[in-house]
Amino acid sequence: MPMKLYSNRKSLRAFLAVELSLDLCRKVSEFQHQLQNFLPHVNWVRPESIHLTLKFLGNVDVSMVDGVLTALEPIGNSQPPFTLEIQGLGVFPHIRRPRILWIGCTGDIPALLNLVSRVEGALDPLGFLSEEKPYVPHLTLARIKHDNSQVGKVLTHSGLLEQPQNLGILPVARITLFRSNVTKFGVEYIPLWAVPLNEAVSNFSS
Repeated sequence: MPMKLYSNRKSLRAFLAVELSLDLCRKVSEFQHQLQNFLPHVNWVRPESIHLTLKFLGNVDVSMVDGVLTALEPIGNSQPPFTLEIQGLGVFPHIRRPRILWIGCTGDIPALLNLVSRVEGALDPLGFLSEEKPYVPHLTLARIKHDNSQVGKVLTHSGLLEQPQNLGILPVARITLFRSNVTKFGVEYIPLWAVPLNEAVSNFSS
């Protein structure tokens, strides 16, 4: 059952994501420090806050939180775990004036897209509409709030976007619901509950 970390609230800002292992979190942190030599003035995301978003839910009425869990449990029961590799730098929206610096995913992308599609389908009846934009799996490393065009030029001339930058394996073994909590130190993400994927299910049955 979900942890009652939200019982004193009327609504919460929430999203579904895959957590990083401690080892992968450490590697991401080391990589961010390397990138700081090229990009000293961007806003780096705290490594412990980095995750692979599956679906952003927005402001959710607390009365609906348990319903989200109920909707996702059948997915967990029938979906086998899988693995991804974290590699390949990219930016949003484009290199001329980037606002987000991210590192992408390779590996079992069909399984990931299938999982995202199933999550979208399960939550649509609850009023969480499916995303219109294609899903691009990524981990946000930094937000670029100033000198966007200059940062784009640095990234272009450094050749960083053309390098594989493999940071390791990300096991996708559960779906975690996070709530965003704004503090004076920035935004922190608090896990409320997780739906484990079923190791006993064949990879060919999902």
